[in-house]
This record gives sequence, structure tokens and C-alpha cells, in this order.
Amino acid sequence: MKKCFVLLLALAFLPLPSCTEEKDNLISVAASEIPHAEILENAIKPLLEDKGYELEIKVLDWTLQNDGVLNGDYDANYFQHRPYLEQFDSGNNQYDPNYSYKKVFPVVSLHFEPLRIYPGKKDASEFEKSKKESTYEICNDVSNEIRALDLLKESGVIDSYTLDSKGNPINLPENIKPISESLLISSLQDYDYAVLPTNTALTGKLSASSTLPSEGEEVKDLRANVIAANVNKYQNDETYKKKIDVLADASLDASVAKFIDEHYQGVITVAQKDLRKA
Repeated sequence: MKKCFVLLLALAFLPLPSCTEEKDNLISVAASEIPHAEILENAIKPLLEDKGYELEIKVLDWTLQNDGVLNGDYDANYFQHRPYLEQFDSGNNQYDPNYSYKKVFPVVSLHFEPLRIYPGKKDASEFEKSKKESTYEICNDVSNEIRALDLLKESGVIDSYTLDSKGNPINLPENIKPISESLLISSLQDYDYAVLPTNTALTGKLSASSTLPSEGEEVKDLRANVIAANVNKYQNDETYKKKIDVLADASLDASVAKFIDEHYQGVITVAQKDLRKA
């Protein structure tokens, strides 16, 4: 009995595995389901495994993802373009290409999802003849709202639009309705047309029409979707910085571009760019 007690006492003082050590090779990323989580799972995760890292992907509502990274719930997120991220980081709706990120910053850009007009109650064939008087639903977060208004302006639906001093669209025509992203698909048949982000359309299994307007390559760099990380942790935590750099390097691999090209067939396009020094 005494020997057993001595053995147990000795075991009690043995060093236990460090929780920190166990997490040093785990990278957690919050992402939208389509196409972001698909790209992470099928193209980036195998590359990280080859480098000895485990990728944990959490599909999460996009309105929660930046706070999740800022609060340390996730190492990074993947769902947004830079204007949306800057809007969160600065609290200002007016995009500044020279802005210095303070909370969450873009690490790499990865792919471009053109904003498109999709048919609702009306067919694509009716668009040109009825576009001025047709009704439209658009996403109600400011960066995507402005993006939709730009496309509607370029398409001849509206002549112009007005922003207030904080960069918010105001006095929209009655035929244009901002809607929460989570409701855009379910309310599609309430409007003649919808101006949708590609991931929203993919989630709703909508097919794009080649005859309806979409964003062009000229906005690709600005509107490319990015992987974003925590500014403070990247600057002050070497273990965290290493994980984010490994994730970034994997994201820029040529095999990831090949997956995007082959799997999405041009619905989304490759936009790989290292933003860590941008």
C-alpha cells in the first residue's frame, strides 16, 4: 500500500502536457460555408497537414466573424472583402485605400466573387425593357449596399445615388430595398430582381444568367475575399504570427488556384495576393 502511495505521489509531480503546446499547431478559421469553407477544407487543409498543422474550420454567420477573431475565439476568418473589413475596423463607411488596420487586418486575398443581378419574379429576358421600373433587393450592409448601387448605376437602372456624411446611402428609390443577407434568398420572389453576392447565390443554389449585369475584373483587386487575422496578436505573439504566416503561405499556393479554377468554373475567380506587407 505504501509503495502504491509513493508511486501515485511521484506521478502527481510528473510534468503534464502543455495546453499551449497542444494548440501551437492548431489553426482555427471561421468562414462562410460556400465557397470559403470548401476552399479551406479541400485545398488549404491538406497543405497545412503536410506542414504539421491541423486546420479547424467553423462555418459561422458573417456578422459574427470579425468579432470572433478580435476576441480570440478564432485565429482567422475568411468571408469578406477589404471595404467590409475596413468598415468594421474603423467604424467609418468611407473606404480609404491607405487605411492602417487596428483590430483585424487582411492577410491575403484569395478569390473574387462578382456581384451579379439575378432574376426574381421576372425573367432575365425582361431586364433591359423593364429595368428602370423593376424592383430590386440588395444586401443591407453598407459596403455591399454601395457595391450593389454601383452595379445598378452602371447597368442603367439608376442615374446616381446619395451618401450622407458618414458614407451611408440615403434616399434610395422606392424600387430598391436593402435586405438582411440572411433573408435575401427567401425573399427573392418578392422582387423582380436581386443583386446578390456570389456566396449568397451559391448557398441558395441560384444560377447566374450571362445576359444579366455583373461586376467586372476592374474591381477584382478591391473586392477580392480575404483571410483576416488579429492585429495585436500578430504583432505581439510569435506563436500566433507563425500560424497565420503558415496559413497565408498555404493560401497562396498554386494548387489552391487550381482548385478554385477547376471546381467553380469561373463563377468565382482566383485573386491570390499577399497583403501582409500591403
